[in-house]
Amino acid sequence: MSNSSSEIAYLNYLSRATVGYGGLILLILGTIGNSINMVIFSYLPQFNKGPSSIFLRFSFFGSQVNLLTILLAQIVAQLSGVDPLVTYLILCKLRWFIGSSSATIGLYCLCLAAINQYLLTSHNFRHHRWINRKRALLMSICAVIFCMGIVVPNLVFYKHITNSLNKTQCGVTDPFGGKYDTYSGLVAYSIIPIVVLSLFSLLTWRNVRKKLVRTTMIEQTLTRLIFAQIIMVLIAAMAFASRRSYALYQMNVVRNALEIAQDTLLNSAFLLVGFIIHSSSFYTYLCSSRIFRENLLFLLCKKPISNQIVPPQQI
Repeated sequence: MSNSSSEIAYLNYLSRATVGYGGLILLILGTIGNSINMVIFSYLPQFNKGPSSIFLRFSFFGSQVNLLTILLAQIVAQLSGVDPLVTYLILCKLRWFIGSSSATIGLYCLCLAAINQYLLTSHNFRHHRWINRKRALLMSICAVIFCMGIVVPNLVFYKHITNSLNKTQCGVTDPFGGKYDTYSGLVAYSIIPIVVLSLFSLLTWRNVRKKLVRTTMIEQTLTRLIFAQIIMVLIAAMAFASRRSYALYQMNVVRNALEIAQDTLLNSAFLLVGFIIHSSSFYTYLCSSRIFRENLLFLLCKKPISNQIVPPQQI
């Protein structure tokens, strides 16, 4: 019994350390990266033109809000031992409303950027004009409204509850609310983005490989950046989908304390993988594009960008 208790305590410690310290690293790196991305795609002429820059700015903003509303609360709870969601009911409700909607906004606006890049590589030049900057702004606003709408029930379902250990938690007691939260997260946050990003990435890649249309250097660079980000997002989204599917499987399974501790550690690891979606875009861009690195150097050091005209194979 003592060995089992020690193992449970150790697993719980690992879970807290994983979310606390690992989450803190992701929060710092993600905040720095999203902030720089917002500046680059707002002010630098290489990246602030075209509809995709608008979609990406909405995506960066949604990702940053998600880090501040969901990840920050997790870090505070694990490192301090005081869960702010338990202290204040309004934070409990807003965490699952603003946090969930902002995460979905970040993904859906990236999906819109992927669709736009497909249209720009289409052989039909009329498709190139389907999405302009004004329409991109309108589509982004509609995506925000839609993503917030699907998580409005969280404002009702999430509340302070008392568990079997007589501890207060921020959670859902209503059976319908629990199923709605799980299934809506699985479909809206995982299945739809995975299908859309995979489909339009393949279609765009086909157009690029067939060289159906000549594109500008800026469009080629944006396509490369979005491709690189999509790969990271798909990996993290599939991890999130696996976590949600496992949660569905475990809903009616009776587990002992050791199994619960093991599942908690596994969920902590999947939680951090899920936040890669919202913290890695800047570093993915940095590694995948020389043009992006040169513009970042110009932004930081005001150093003139060399080789303004670059052959496509060097991008």
